Amino acid sequence: MKHEKINSMITYTDKKIIKLLQKDGRASYSDIAQNLGITPSTAAKRVKYMLENRTITVRGMLNPYKLGLIAGAFITIRTSQEQRESLHAFLNKELFVSTVLSTLGRFDIFCLIRTRSWEDLHDFISRKLAPCPGVLDYEVNFIDKTFKRFQLFGKNKKFERPPDLKEADWQLLHQLCLDGRQSNSDIAEKLGLHVSTVSRRIQDFLSQDYIRVLPQPNPTKFDYASSALVRAWVKTSQVQPICKMIGSFEEVFMVSSIINRPAIIFGVHTASNDATTDLINKFLSVEGLKDPVVALRSRVIKSNYWWHRDSLN
Repeated sequence: MKHEKINSMITYTDKKIIKLLQKDGRASYSDIAQNLGITPSTAAKRVKYMLENRTITVRGMLNPYKLGLIAGAFITIRTSQEQRESLHAFLNKELFVSTVLSTLGRFDIFCLIRTRSWEDLHDFISRKLAPCPGVLDYEVNFIDKTFKRFQLFGKNKKFERPPDLKEADWQLLHQLCLDGRQSNSDIAEKLGLHVSTVSRRIQDFLSQDYIRVLPQPNPTKFDYASSALVRAWVKTSQVQPICKMIGSFEEVFMVSSIINRPAIIFGVHTASNDATTDLINKFLSVEGLKDPVVALRSRVIKSNYWWHRDSLN
């Protein structure tokens, strides 16, 4: 099998492996090898290389609609430089925090969180985040409606009645979100469960679509090395048409309106800072948008990026 490089960071074989992991992020090395006509040792070597070099991460992504994660917010945080890395680590390990980005601009960290209730969200902010060493200031934008974000869970964006999950189930989901490729036996050992129980529950979670275990790209190593987040005020009557228009662009990975005031937040990723700037300026030229706050992404700590259509061609 041809194994030449497309660029200095990823090979044709790597891209084919990623495509298989998009169908099943927990696929065994034997299954990958059989599908691609390579040896299991080669499959293991390439997957481990991509993980160790942060070309991709493989982690679980919770389905907020199936799990009833009704309370959501974008939180921007200003931090002390000395404590920034420890805050990154803290947010990265939080189950209900799906996105953590280090940013340049008015704030230092951007994160997205969805919880089972508004009370849980308030508790996270007041009891976990606010007391963290290094948090100098933060701003919370409560999510009203998501126009584009969880594309892989389909177009039906209605929250269902939350399933009756035990604490052990949430712990298991948490382990998959931390590392989607850790073995059933490793998870069982960490949680004090039988391997067969872990295997059965994971299959249940996947079949019920509570979670998807997928490869997440390091955007700097694919076709969108530049990313930015934008918050802008918008006339109430224009929130829906403007959000739909912005969300129609493939380069836009997220669009939401917020509850606090008539405003929207959207995220853009492209191949260059110039392209990102041009696209944002195009959106901001639309009548009805004003007073934008723009933050450039400097580093991805944790995210569930949507792959560009041509990223793996």
